[in-house]
Amino acid sequence: MSASPFDLLQWLPERACEAFHAAARSRHFNPGELIYSQGDPGNQMYRLVSGAVRLSVARSDGRELLYLLFQPGDCFGTSSLVDGEMRPQTAEAHEACEVEMLGRVGFGQLRSMYREFDDALIRLATRHMRLLSGLFADAHLEAISARVASRILATTRSFGRPTSAGIALSVPLTQSELALMVGDHVRRSTRCFSSFRPMGWSL
Repeated sequence: MSASPFDLLQWLPERACEAFHAAARSRHFNPGELIYSQGDPGNQMYRLVSGAVRLSVARSDGRELLYLLFQPGDCFGTSSLVDGEMRPQTAEAHEACEVEMLGRVGFGQLRSMYREFDDALIRLATRHMRLLSGLFADAHLEAISARVASRILATTRSFGRPTSAGIALSVPLTQSELALMVGDHVRRSTRCFSSFRPMGWSL
């Protein structure tokens, strides 16, 4: 499993990391339990300690896009604390998970006490912006098979573990969920999975 790319703490000095842990409180979520919903006010940010979190966007007609699966160490929910707007996505526990929750007051105190905290927030936002830019380009320039392959590889880098039979995912991921990741119909995405089998890829 790779180092978590969206961990705010990777850019902070030790004293600021300690202050973050001291200000945050721990909470556990069961599989499928909502952490927050799209359109909710945002008064906390989160850092995933264990498990996996599913981030998605839905439209009024029922269509859904699975944006990302967060791995341990990743931080999310920061944008609403920065700009005061409503939650732009829905976050739910993809499997049983533990998170550190940092409220608005603690968030503001860390920003005022540590200049590095603001720098880390900018780096985190930049990471997300680069990811979104790549997904946008893929959606308009790449064939569906390339988009599916790209998401499989990205998920493997985050949640893959070596086994005697190859690389296995440490979190459950269905073909339907992978189709939601690329914003495509399950039937068309399933044909891509069939074409990947000669390479030893399977879900």
